[in-house]
Amino acid sequence: AQVWGMSRSTFQVAVVSMIMSVSVLIGSLWGGVMADRTDRRTLILWARGAAALAFAGLAVNAYLPEPTLWAIQLCVAWDGLATGVSVTALMAAAPGLVRDDQLPAAGALMSLTGEIGSISAPFLGGVLLAAWGPAPVFAFTAVTTALTTLLITRVRPLPPGVAEDEEDGDGKRFRSPLAAFRFALRDRVVGGLVLLGGVTAVFNVPVVLFPEMVDRRFDGGEVMLGLLYTAPAVGAVLVSATSGWLGRAARPGRLLLAAAFTGGLATLGFGLSGDPVLAFALLAVGGAAGTVYEILEYALVQHHTPDHMRGRIVSVITAQGTSGDIVGDAEVAAIARWFSPAGAAILNGAICAAAAVAVAVAVPGLRKATLPAPGADDDAPPGAADAADAPAAPRV
Repeated sequence: AQVWGMSRSTFQVAVVSMIMSVSVLIGSLWGGVMADRTDRRTLILWARGAAALAFAGLAVNAYLPEPTLWAIQLCVAWDGLATGVSVTALMAAAPGLVRDDQLPAAGALMSLTGEIGSISAPFLGGVLLAAWGPAPVFAFTAVTTALTTLLITRVRPLPPGVAEDEEDGDGKRFRSPLAAFRFALRDRVVGGLVLLGGVTAVFNVPVVLFPEMVDRRFDGGEVMLGLLYTAPAVGAVLVSATSGWLGRAARPGRLLLAAAFTGGLATLGFGLSGDPVLAFALLAVGGAAGTVYEILEYALVQHHTPDHMRGRIVSVITAQGTSGDIVGDAEVAAIARWFSPAGAAILNGAICAAAAVAVAVAVPGLRKATLPAPGADDDAPPGAADAADAPAAPRV
């Protein structure tokens, strides 16, 4: 809002958004490497402290008689880097705070708080901006970010695990970013999740098409557009709030693949629908399926990844989502221009559904993957629960 008010340029708004996305991507990749090399709590503390400084910089700039765009861009880039590092380190540290059988619940809690934040934050931010203006809002955010950073000091140290081979002095090979990619290529569960996640990240629900579809297909206005934007979050919150059954699923790998398939069909149906009520319902189903996928992806990745590689693997998953949004928006905009917005939604949904089927057939290890049952032995090695069903040689 501040950038638009200063420049009256959509291009400048897009530039700031792009800077944020790229810096989060870089921060996620770098944060994944650092999370496997240093204490994760310390990394989170430094990253959130840096984010507080970024908001303080935005506040100082906003209080100036003539705020500058370059200062906003610099602070946004700094905040994006800090956010990417802290999110990756937090996700890598989470399994050290809960038991393996509680990973689905932890994933559901993170998903629920994220969805509630995505719904409430824009509304609350708009109210505060209207009441106070940008400078006090940035200052308030800087203070609250600093306070949450202080709370993290109450968490015990969370050092990364050590690979057995590192004890022989070959630590650099196992600490390198490429080691995580080699692990993902070999592992039957993580590799399948990375493969499917890359497809679903790009060919996701085409949110950028909503304004044009509301105008051309549904003959609606801003209220209908707001409802379509809200629909996926409604389904996501409902699943997150009632997700206890996910931790008891006998075959979470199959359920994850079914969720990816269902989400693809829901997007395809949205592209075919001509009724706004049906479109809302399909988007809600897609949001629910996407949340089931995210919760199980989180739990399976955390359980099947060795602790000394968890930061880098998590950074790959996080980077997929960030880069997928950027590439996906460009992809769907191009297809919508060549064909139609509805055609772009149909194509995206069909690709996601087909990818789920293809991965289910090509990666049997993911299809057979399990998670520890509630109350299972915490000391069991990753993947022990499904060892009997898995092929002897991991492959993707």
